[in-house]
Amino acid sequence: MQSTLNCSVCRPPELHRLIALEPDFVGHWLALPRRQLATKTVLHGAGSVLDRTWLVERGLVRSYFSTPQGGEHNRGFHAEGAWVGAGVVPVPTVCPFTLETMEPTQVVELAYSVLREWQQRYPTVGPLLDEAMACMVLSQTQRESQLLALTPTERYAAFVQEHGALAERIPLHHVASYLGITNVSLSRIRARIPKPA
Repeated sequence: MQSTLNCSVCRPPELHRLIALEPDFVGHWLALPRRQLATKTVLHGAGSVLDRTWLVERGLVRSYFSTPQGGEHNRGFHAEGAWVGAGVVPVPTVCPFTLETMEPTQVVELAYSVLREWQQRYPTVGPLLDEAMACMVLSQTQRESQLLALTPTERYAAFVQEHGALAERIPLHHVASYLGITNVSLSRIRARIPKPA
């Protein structure tokens, strides 16, 4: 799950305020490609070079690994305000997972070449873009630590605590895959947790 981790530019109102700090930057930001994507559209396929990142303005994207047997393991879910990408931005790298929409989605597309130019050209915005890209990587580190250190019940509790509102938008079989457990195990965990009054 994509966590903002106190990122200054991962929430749209704050992002727009910060963009306005550099008057001629606004036009460049508004000129970025915006893509309208239907549900179950592949944004980027595994095995191809990833040389751009996307900001989800509306909708929901999942990232997942595919197995040789045709299975899928969810890596993360990325909703409004999340940056989606891979590797050490802005270094193009082969992406080992697929990015696919789960709802009708709108994204802003930012090529790494443009990101590098902006980082050098805009002294106010550059460090903030660096922060957003760092948060994208740190959120995955946080997820890996949860998978390794927490029990399935603790992982589910952390998932609900951190992303409760978003959890309602994700089918349970996708949540189970994200947590690294079976659908049956997730059902048992959910049955043991008291429902809010």
